[in-house]
Amino acid sequence: MSVYLGLPGGLTQSPAFSAPRQETTGRPTVILAYPKIDHEKDYVYHWMPFSLLTLAKPLMASGLVDVVLFDGNQQDAAAWERLLDEHLGRTVCIGVSIMTGGGQIGHALDMVRAAKQHPFCPPVVFGGPHVNVQPEQTAAHPLVDAILQGPGENSMVEYVKALLGRTPRRLVPGLRIDDGGCVVCGTVNPPRTGNLGAYPWKLLDVAKYIRDDPTVASRTLNYVSSKGCVYRCRFCFELTYQRKYSAMAAQDLLDDIAALQAAYGINGVKFYDADWFVNLRRAIGFCDGLIDRGLDLRWAASINPNDILKARRAKLPLLERIAESGCSRLLMGVESGNDRVLNEVVHKEISRAQILDVAGDIAAHGILGSFTFIVGFPDETEAEMEDTYSLMGELRQLDPEPETRVHLFAPYPGTPLWEQALQHGFTAPASLEDWSTFDYYTSLAPWTSEATAARARQETRMRLAPAR
Repeated sequence: MSVYLGLPGGLTQSPAFSAPRQETTGRPTVILAYPKIDHEKDYVYHWMPFSLLTLAKPLMASGLVDVVLFDGNQQDAAAWERLLDEHLGRTVCIGVSIMTGGGQIGHALDMVRAAKQHPFCPPVVFGGPHVNVQPEQTAAHPLVDAILQGPGENSMVEYVKALLGRTPRRLVPGLRIDDGGCVVCGTVNPPRTGNLGAYPWKLLDVAKYIRDDPTVASRTLNYVSSKGCVYRCRFCFELTYQRKYSAMAAQDLLDDIAALQAAYGINGVKFYDADWFVNLRRAIGFCDGLIDRGLDLRWAASINPNDILKARRAKLPLLERIAESGCSRLLMGVESGNDRVLNEVVHKEISRAQILDVAGDIAAHGILGSFTFIVGFPDETEAEMEDTYSLMGELRQLDPEPETRVHLFAPYPGTPLWEQALQHGFTAPASLEDWSTFDYYTSLAPWTSEATAARARQETRMRLAPAR
């Protein structure tokens, strides 16, 4: 594959960031696959497969194998077949990452089905968010040879060692193998993975993931710099993942972003961390670093309203530094405009009055607020949903006028609200195939009407035009 040269202003890629090349070293290969996700048709989306990058790094560092990445959001079924033809002969396993919803499970099964039609197809191991909440059901599927539950950084290298005969399978963290007659389980996979490091960008054609984001900048790249969340919202998958919070240090993150900017001419970064501001001093250190280095970068991230309240109590100039450093957008999960729902149902640890206060502070610093809401919780009344819509009306009076996105409540396995949804008549998918049609953008609960779904769509107002 030739090195990409189509960058603005005559920029070319540095050797560390060249387009992906497959080098023959004589070592066996691990194929890591990220199946396609079916998002809403108007979603501005170019998400890099960070789950695979975090797996690839320790695999490459082990020196045991070469790694090849396949992103189904960028490549089609024909490209998958070409990759299998090229690499399958020396591949020790295929690793597949799946999440619940978005059609990814169905695409994963199609990809594995195609792989298993090839002679000498190696074992296929599944991991990712869905495996963590449905391990037994996933492991029992005939197309799945093994699963790895918990952080793959702790288990993937050990799994490869087991395949190479260097360690017993029973010592592989999070391993489960179910052949229908016998179940093999490894050791417990601890939730802590340690600090993140720089990603092995050379495995991807990074230039393909740059896009014109209407809320950030004309050449924006998505990025994940931390894992885990310290909050306990009762609908969120982070509760089931139980990952200990870990993050790249501010200076390491700045170094990596500066290198990406130099290589690709990016002028924006959109962080997809669950909550980018868990460590407030790390956040301020990053902002100060952007200013000190003169990187001239626009950026966006997710924030919990309690992060801003904590910064106030600690007398930290959080929003001031955020604004000065070029942050253009803060995404905040508000969830509801009703205090009972916020406190008793969601456990958001915030009130409607505090949400208005925090949102006003964000707007006062010239930052676009992007607020997400959920309607259709179990036991939520029509009047309580109206409280949510009235809060959105108040927020829209701010300048700059914020974005609002309304989601329908989707029961997520393993969360407290999952059990409550089952008690209220929700029927859970009974197989991995059934999960492939699980769509969190449509009504999934029997108590949610089409009128509720239509109102949610009507009240969703996002900036989808290209950035200026």
